[in-house]
Amino acid sequence: MPVVQRVALAYNNVYVVDTGGGRVMVDTGPDYLGAFEALDRALEGRSPDVVLATHGHVDHAGLGARWQARGVPVSLGAADHELAAGPSAAYLREVALLEAYLDGAGAPAEIAAEALAGLERRKAWARAIATHGAYQPSGRGGRWPTALRYDAFEPSTIGEQSGRLGPLQAVACPGHTPGNVVLVEPGEGWLFSGDQLLPEMTPTPALQRAPGREEAWRFRSLPAFVASLHTIGGRAFTRCYPGHGEPFDDVAGAIAANLAAIEARNEKTWQELRDGGPATVAALSEQLYPRALRRRFWQIISTVQGHLDLLEDDGRVRLDGGRYTALEP
Repeated sequence: MPVVQRVALAYNNVYVVDTGGGRVMVDTGPDYLGAFEALDRALEGRSPDVVLATHGHVDHAGLGARWQARGVPVSLGAADHELAAGPSAAYLREVALLEAYLDGAGAPAEIAAEALAGLERRKAWARAIATHGAYQPSGRGGRWPTALRYDAFEPSTIGEQSGRLGPLQAVACPGHTPGNVVLVEPGEGWLFSGDQLLPEMTPTPALQRAPGREEAWRFRSLPAFVASLHTIGGRAFTRCYPGHGEPFDDVAGAIAANLAAIEARNEKTWQELRDGGPATVAALSEQLYPRALRRRFWQIISTVQGHLDLLEDDGRVRLDGGRYTALEP
């Protein structure tokens, strides 16, 4: 029977699965001051045979370069490779595209100015994660002891390491990122979900770039995320090992709750658009979240855009001249 070791690194979980034929690490761990050393101590100095990062975000793939320096192969979904190969450049490209997106979102000038200021802060963060000096303070309310770093590395693809995974299966689940994957142990019914499925919350896929594309650049995250929930929902699981929070057993219930929450927001978005008439993304976001839009602009506009994408795919809304119109089913 495979054995799972969970290592909690501040806000993140890392799992080492001893399959009997080898040791597979799920996610690299985040790179904050002392994280790699703490992980090494937890593993008693015995490195895994292979590391598989569920996706390319800084907190899930940030220690990839450190494991590679140890001679441990690190795999990542192909569509997330550019995040690892040039993390600062990839995030900066995305910010530039978000600036262009904001021009067409229809936000009032004052809100747009605040949103642009938020992007300037994101630019500073994107540059800082690749610095090699002292670790920076985490900031107020930080989830990790210091700010995170992310050294560039060249990952292998999942398929190239499939022989090292033993009974574990890598399942493509795009949505949270374009190259997002989960790991499945079918014999025991275990799901290593990364950020695809988390306890007591529904992850909100962000506005993000589709790798290698400049025109029609935006990856339609939420439709892909929902499709991936259905992908894993077609399997029977006994336990979920998430990227954040405690492992849990009611996997089917968590998937159903996620889908129900998304569907409820979908209906709310369509009804608001039907009742209020055609609207830009920003105007609709303000109608739906009038007290929160200015405080959490990018989170809210990402959520609303995702639901508009779902509704558009279902033929329930139409985009014309920057404004969405509700269509009767």
